[in-house]
Amino acid sequence: MSLSRQLTAITFKYSTSSILSTPELCNSTVKIKQIHSHLIITGRIRDTFIATKLVELCAISAGDIDYACRIFEQIENPNSYSWTTMMRGFSDARNPEKVIQFYGEMRSKGVEPNRFTFLFVLKAYAFKRCHFDGRIVHGKVLKMGVDSDLFICNGLIHVYSKCEDISSALKLFDEMPSKSMVNYNTLVTACFNCGDVENGRGLFDKMPERNVESWNAVIAGYCKLGHVDIAKSLFDMMGQRDLVSWASMLSGYVHSGRTVEALELFKGMQFIGIRPDGVTLTSVLSACAQIGALDMGKWIHAYVNENNLRNDIHLGTSLVDMYAKCGSIDIAMQLFDAMCEKNICTWNAILLGLSFHGHGHAALELFKQMEYLGLVPNDITFVAVLSACSHVGATDEGQKQFKRMVKEFNIMPKIEHYGCMVDILGRRGLIEEAKELIKIMPMEPNIVIWGSLLNACKIHGYTEIDRDIEVHLHSLASQDGGSHVLLSNIYAAKNDWSSVENLRKMIRAHGFEKKTPGCSSIEVNSVVQEFFSEDRSNSNWIQMNEVIERLRTHLESEGYELNTSWI
Repeated sequence: MSLSRQLTAITFKYSTSSILSTPELCNSTVKIKQIHSHLIITGRIRDTFIATKLVELCAISAGDIDYACRIFEQIENPNSYSWTTMMRGFSDARNPEKVIQFYGEMRSKGVEPNRFTFLFVLKAYAFKRCHFDGRIVHGKVLKMGVDSDLFICNGLIHVYSKCEDISSALKLFDEMPSKSMVNYNTLVTACFNCGDVENGRGLFDKMPERNVESWNAVIAGYCKLGHVDIAKSLFDMMGQRDLVSWASMLSGYVHSGRTVEALELFKGMQFIGIRPDGVTLTSVLSACAQIGALDMGKWIHAYVNENNLRNDIHLGTSLVDMYAKCGSIDIAMQLFDAMCEKNICTWNAILLGLSFHGHGHAALELFKQMEYLGLVPNDITFVAVLSACSHVGATDEGQKQFKRMVKEFNIMPKIEHYGCMVDILGRRGLIEEAKELIKIMPMEPNIVIWGSLLNACKIHGYTEIDRDIEVHLHSLASQDGGSHVLLSNIYAAKNDWSSVENLRKMIRAHGFEKKTPGCSSIEVNSVVQEFFSEDRSNSNWIQMNEVIERLRTHLESEGYELNTSWI
């Protein structure tokens, strides 16, 4: 039996609204179009309620917002239910601009909103951070007398918090006659997002009851602000944890540079049977990339494939980044080439990997391909490009790309870009040009840039150090002693022994002789071991030193001589 006959038969038994509520007839745009045709033939499409119901099915059930718009445009006098249905559809389609546009059109036509309208409008305002418009809606809510609706209040709190107006959010919360756990959780999250730890923790402590989301909100808040140890103490106190709890702690450890602890936590999560999702694995892959834990990264890659996890653009980019930073450039390129969708982060990951591992020419060729495909580079892209130019000695290309960054893409150079340029010029022996570039920098050069310049001076035998450079280095004395050692060696090269002695005295006065111990790490059987200079806490330190001594002896027997002129 055709769908048209089914509709005719059903119409005799049920109302039209019942037809529109029949799931088997409304689960695709094709069937909805047939229903639409039937309603036009029978003339029932002129009923605003029925037409709006069809809009709802199309926008919400079938997810075809474009066809829903076409039906909506045919409604002669859409009411608040009609307008709100369209706003809900746009909200579900993650199109806040259209939600705001339809709300404006609705108000311009004199149609009053209902309490459900505010939910979608406030969500859109929060996303777009429309503080002024949010306050206007707040006034409308008060005027309509729906300010006791907990969901509307939650939407308003969300708007204020997104706009960093935490005082208004707290005031609204205090004035609420009753408060739900959702309201508490929203405001706790808002306080931590605005850096208001005192109010955020205070609200959490005052909560009459808490759920997992409550704990997750405060743990994620502490992690985002770098208070990982406090977050971990709360994490350990939780009676029940979900995937979000583990993901928040993992992300906190990774962003704080405590990657070994992140990997240990991930192993604990695996041990108790919590299945990670793509977001969690992205954080773990970032930890692997930071410390070169290639075996663990490969295990995660295999886990993704074996469990058919959705390898979206974020997870795919993380895999490319991990392999690239761990030095497995061939695998990183294979994954990169296999990705159907790439964003600028994906391109940056492979470009940085190629640049930092000595494949500068390949990085520059890939950058040309990226531009050919129409992708717009960002500041990180140019760090990779300039680094590639530095490694291959492409001075002219580096200067060209540095100028393009500003003129063509309106990207203001950061200290990393200036650092790359100083390195490019220094490697070529263009010391005077490097010094001039440092002088015109809009920010104070850091110890890395001065170190790069002095390193170039040392390599190229340049001994004419300006007085202003010495002054800058002395002002950075509290940061690092390495550059002062380089400067001391340059003075020695031109027999300026009085300057050498003065500089050595300053080095001793600042305690630079007691250097921060060097640290290295190695991954064995997916376990990362860290080693510090002069550290005897490792149970195998005697055996390790014996191996190092054998290596030293072997190098000497092969004719290697230690160059102490740089020490």
